[in-house]
Amino acid sequence: MPKRYEQVANYIGDQINSGLLKAGERIFSVRQCARELGVSISTVIRGYELLQDRMLIESRPHSGFYVRQQLKLPQTPETSSPQQCPVTVNMGQLAIEILQNMRNQNLIQLAVALPKIDVPAIAQLNRITAKIAREQSHTNQVITTDNLADYDSPLGNKTLRRKIAQRLLNGGVNVHPDEIVITSGCQEALVLSLNAVTKAGDTVAVESPSYYGMLQAIEALGLKALEIPTDAKTGISLSALELAIREWSISACVLAPNYSNPLGSKMPNHRKKKLVTMLETAEIALIEDDINAELTYDQQRPTAIKSYDQSGNVLLCSSLSKTLSPGLRVGWVVPGRWLERVQHLKFCNSGANATITTLTAVRYLATGTYDRHLRKMRQYYKQKRDYFLQLAAQYFPQDIRITHPQGGFILWIRLPQGVDSIRLYHRAMKENIAIAPGILFSTGQQYHQFIRINYGQESRQNLEKATILLGRLMRKLTP
Repeated sequence: MPKRYEQVANYIGDQINSGLLKAGERIFSVRQCARELGVSISTVIRGYELLQDRMLIESRPHSGFYVRQQLKLPQTPETSSPQQCPVTVNMGQLAIEILQNMRNQNLIQLAVALPKIDVPAIAQLNRITAKIAREQSHTNQVITTDNLADYDSPLGNKTLRRKIAQRLLNGGVNVHPDEIVITSGCQEALVLSLNAVTKAGDTVAVESPSYYGMLQAIEALGLKALEIPTDAKTGISLSALELAIREWSISACVLAPNYSNPLGSKMPNHRKKKLVTMLETAEIALIEDDINAELTYDQQRPTAIKSYDQSGNVLLCSSLSKTLSPGLRVGWVVPGRWLERVQHLKFCNSGANATITTLTAVRYLATGTYDRHLRKMRQYYKQKRDYFLQLAAQYFPQDIRITHPQGGFILWIRLPQGVDSIRLYHRAMKENIAIAPGILFSTGQQYHQFIRINYGQESRQNLEKATILLGRLMRKLTP
């Protein structure tokens, strides 16, 4: 249920979006709106502040509030058309360089796909961690299940697995806690899954563009990547994948059906179901990256592909890194029929998970505040998306194209014709702005004209500053 000030903002916003209130028209004064809707003046003020944040109205000194001129938003990029043959992956050092710059306080950080962490939930996590440490230091008694000095079980903390199994029900996935393996973040879950279903030299089908962390994992395991055309709205092309299966020997398919990185695409349910059947028939394992599904802008998180799996052919991977805290390093995999194999690889790879972060996650999830945190973050990211799209329409060249994701906090941007993302990256760094060049998201360096940005971390002031400067740089680099 929206709060009263949100109801005020929605009431006015709906009239603007429907055309009842037009650009330049004066809206109710604060007092008039309070009387009209039967709410307090402070409620109306907060509602109008929210409308200003959404860039729907503007305040004019000594005059009141007016409907803001709405700019035409850039169109979304076309469906990708990568080179469709298996290739050896060589990612180079650019990804490492970008990650190393992550802690540079002088940068406006738009490059790394990290969530906003200066939120109340992080403070709550810190308090829980401190309390756990104090409890351990004040007792000499050996604690059989919560001893920080002890190894966790091979599958991971049982209470945490039970909590995860309960949350997976929201995505239509019904699994027993003993079918879940706790990992050190989603990246380890993806690597374990790849390792379980492939051997060196095998070919893996991936979305194009694709998350560079996955491409690095493919490289590290000595696999080949086969990029499949992908639509910015509906995800991987099933017809192109079907053709690839006929032509090449594919061992696994890796994709993020719900708000992929970097496209932010969301696959419709009927296509998810068709994909499961297609890959099961072809005996190709499906590794599902579900890490952004909880960051939907809708009321209900989207259905996981795993929910359509009847044979254990889908390995679902996720974590708390994007929704809560990347520093916790708490992830999981539901490996299906590869459970024993993944469990063995987990033991060989890292033995067990860090006990204190696992216990912190268990206690946090037990507080019942996670869903409230998610609701706030979903609203926050949606508002920031709308804000950035308006900035892009105002300050970027008109011939750019930008995705309009319905979840998460990243955008994929096609630059003006002739503008190279690497040149833009280096010029932007000189202006203390970090962006992610498009070549990171392909095996064949096919996205020179694209960049990925994170609109969720920085303040509105920094986003506006960065957008103005990036727009100027794009124009200077245009041939």
